[in-house]
Amino acid sequence: MKRVRHIFLFSLLASALCAQSSADPRNRRNKGTNLKPATVAEFAPEDFYGMPYRLIQPLEIKDGVRYPVILNLHGRAGIGDDNLSSLRPWSATFADPEWRAAYPCFVVTPQSWSSWAAFNERPPEMTPEIIAQFPKIWQRFMQARLSDRAELSTGSLTMTFLLLDQMAREFPIDTDRVYVLGHSMGGFGSWNAIWTDPERFAAAVPSAGGLPPWKDPAKFKDVPVWAFHGTDDPTVPYAFSQHIFDRLAEVGGNLKLTAMDGVRHGSAAHAFVYEGDEPEKGWITSSASEQCDPTPRIWDWLFRQKR
Repeated sequence: MKRVRHIFLFSLLASALCAQSSADPRNRRNKGTNLKPATVAEFAPEDFYGMPYRLIQPLEIKDGVRYPVILNLHGRAGIGDDNLSSLRPWSATFADPEWRAAYPCFVVTPQSWSSWAAFNERPPEMTPEIIAQFPKIWQRFMQARLSDRAELSTGSLTMTFLLLDQMAREFPIDTDRVYVLGHSMGGFGSWNAIWTDPERFAAAVPSAGGLPPWKDPAKFKDVPVWAFHGTDDPTVPYAFSQHIFDRLAEVGGNLKLTAMDGVRHGSAAHAFVYEGDEPEKGWITSSASEQCDPTPRIWDWLFRQKR
């Protein structure tokens, strides 16, 4: 019976995703990738009930060993169905032989036809009275969208969770070391992933993201998170990350936030190669509580985390 329910859900979500793909003109603007062909070739193209994704496996899979998995979420430029635009510049790291030897893991890069939201997810009805209760930075953001009609999500995040479940059945994956990361829309998706299902993830690395003000970050206060954001970001305000940090500091949350002065919306170029703070440049990491792991290098920090 459980298998029948899963098949029904797959079918329902796949139909919704296909409908979104046909209806949304953004999905006909696949932009390709700037990665070299040899790098792209390391990411095996796959399909999960209509959702394209790319997969990298460990260089060597040893008997009896279970490996971490990174869920790699693209930003808005990756929206589409070509199974290529989802490979953003930082994805090249995962194909580097030295990196793969140092951090053996699976990396899965799904491609969304819309935002990284759960099935049928949409914001609450917005009124001036409701917006007035939000932090000021969000008031300005939501006021500009007051007239927008919020559509139901087609469930890219839900499909991604089902994909992770399928991978755990198919491959030797350590389900206590499931990580999520992404930039911009993928940063929002990383926050939303750990808010939607905090028990699933061992850690998250959102870059230039945010969490809508009607979602309380305290829900994932025990999930280790290292967030990055340029203080001069004109696209996604730095205050979005600061708001999450302030809330988690109130409840002793496990969040590190690296503020990078002089960086605009390109924080991903620094976040996923971060070697440690540079105070002279104004690149400084703050911790929301004493439970935060102080490891200064991003990949060493990430692979130390366990659910």
